[in-house]
Amino acid sequence: MQQPQLDQAKPVLDKKPPLKVNLTDKEKGFYSNLLMQADPAGNNRVGGQEAVTFFKRSNLPLDKLKSIWKIAARSSPDYLTRDEFYIALRLIAYAQNGI
Repeated sequence: MQQPQLDQAKPVLDKKPPLKVNLTDKEKGFYSNLLMQADPAGNNRVGGQEAVTFFKRSNLPLDKLKSIWKIAARSSPDYLTRDEFYIALRLIAYAQNGI
């Protein structure tokens, strides 16, 4: 009896679709200022260490911040893009308000 052939195709990456957050002009300015604080290099992405330091200022429990990171970090587990950072900020604001 012949053994079935294994599929040699490349594995499909679990790519997450980007999340969108609609911000008012006032929020865009505020979030942009926060991004400059969290990303002093100005490369429009915030690494894990930078984010931990910055997000701890929210006074949320670390486990909640980890959950927010997992939701927001769509393109890489190592950093947040500008839009992902904005999503994380929105989620932090929701969590701070019990939402």
